[in-house]
Formats: sequence, C-alpha cells, structure tokens
Amino acid sequence: MIARISFLLVLFGVLASPLPAQAQGKAAIAREMAEYVMKKFGKEVADEGVETLTRKIETVIVKYGDDGVAAVKNVGPRSFRLIEEAGENGVESVKLMAKYGDEAVWVVGKKGRLAIFVKYGDDAAKAMIKHGEIAEPLISKFGDSAALALKSVSSQNARRISMLDNAGELAAIGRTPELLTVVGKYGDAAMDFVWKNKGALMVAATLTAFLSDPEPFINGTRDLAQTVGTSLVQPIAQEVGKRTNWTVVILTLIGIACGIIGLRFWTRSQPRVATSNGTSKTGEQSDEPKSRSQAF
Repeated sequence: MIARISFLLVLFGVLASPLPAQAQGKAAIAREMAEYVMKKFGKEVADEGVETLTRKIETVIVKYGDDGVAAVKNVGPRSFRLIEEAGENGVESVKLMAKYGDEAVWVVGKKGRLAIFVKYGDDAAKAMIKHGEIAEPLISKFGDSAALALKSVSSQNARRISMLDNAGELAAIGRTPELLTVVGKYGDAAMDFVWKNKGALMVAATLTAFLSDPEPFINGTRDLAQTVGTSLVQPIAQEVGKRTNWTVVILTLIGIACGIIGLRFWTRSQPRVATSNGTSKTGEQSDEPKSRSQAF
C-alpha cells in the first residue's frame, strides 16, 4: 500500500513538472525572437544583449503564449514597457498589439483608452485606431453604438458625428444609441442621410419612422419630406379633434339645415303675381293695371 502511494506521488510530480522539451522549445523561440528584435529594432535595444532580451521574451511567452510572441515581433522592445504598464489588463494589451502592431500602441499606451477597449471590445479598438482622438470621447459617452458607428464610417463622417454631438444636435435628435446603431449597420450612406436631414429628424414622429425602417429612406425609395408633412399635420388634426365639442357642432349643423329647409318651404308657399315684363312676383298684389280683356 505504501509503495503504491509513493509511486503515485512520484508520477504526479513528474506530470506536474515542466517537460524539458517544452522548456527548451520556448527558450529556442525566445532566443530566435531576440535575434530578430536585435536586427529590426537595433537602436532601441542597443544597451541590451541577446541574453537579456531572450530572458524578457521568454517571460512574455510563458505568460501570454503566441500572442506574446506576435506582440514583441510587431511592436519590438516597447512592448515590454506597455505590457507592464497595462497591469491587470496585460492580456488585452498583448492581444491588441499582436493583432494591430504599431497601430495599437496609441490605444494601449494610455490607460483610459485601454480601459475603453477592455470595456467595449474590438469595435472600440478599431474605431480608436481609425479615428484617433475623435473616437475616444464619443465611445466614452455613447458606448457600443458609437464604437460600431465609428468603425463603419469614413473620417469625414466621424467628424460629422463629433460635430453633431458638440453642437447639441445629436441630443436634440434624440434616441442617440439607436441612431448610431443604424449608422453602424449602413455605414457612410446612413451618416450622409442623417447629416443632410438632421433638422427633419428632430421631429419625433419622423425619427420614429426612420429608425423603424431606415433602408428605404437611405436608398431614396421613401420620401422623408412627405413623412415630415404627415407628422406635422396629424398631431394638429388630433389636437383640434380633442378640443372640439362635436355635440354643439352637430346640433348647429342640424339647426342650419332645418332653417334652410324651412325657408325653402315658406318661399314656395307665397302666391306668385305676374309682372309687366312677364316675370312673376311673390307676395303682395301687383299695382299694374289689368289688361283690356280683364277690364271687361
């Protein structure tokens, strides 16, 4: 029994310990990468030898795996400092540098931007890399919808979104996350439409119509001007309808109708007298002299 327990303990210790082949493999990759970095980024690592650089790279490989290798390869020796400064967000920092290389440095080099990426994901990273300082405040303010919209539009339309926000027009339009989600889905075509029709979209009914089915408006098969007219007339008609006392209106119309009918009956009941010019006259007897035949 004791012998069996001892055997299991020894077996567990062997399995738990790093395999020499694996350790040698990582060391070989680290040294190869160190030599590559020395050649590509020579000035930045002039004070470091191959051995020192190999140890740093091996530490990154052990902790972050293949992403660590790619991050060091893409960004060079700066990656060590950026990973260290990222702290608890080191994994995210390494992934971003592995995927985007030098372009990611602008994001991971500042804790606020890195935090935005950690919170909102790859769309936010793409938006910040693509549009720089324009993207950071918009994503901080509007979150996922802004990240999606900015990722999908050109630099011109990213500036337009920023201008609408700074002028307060984005807030005046309302339902901003939904509007930005539409821009994210349809890209520049949607943002061009919003920019040209920002005034009309401030009408709540028009905005609702657009958000419920944006594609016909964007491709021009549905007329926004007609929607604006309808949205303005209907509320007025509804308000007039609410304030009108229809009982009084109906009774008044009935009274007018009865008066007209009564006047017609009265007019028809009056006697008609022929006049000298051949026409007839209703009411009083004619003062004209009788004809000769009537005189006899």
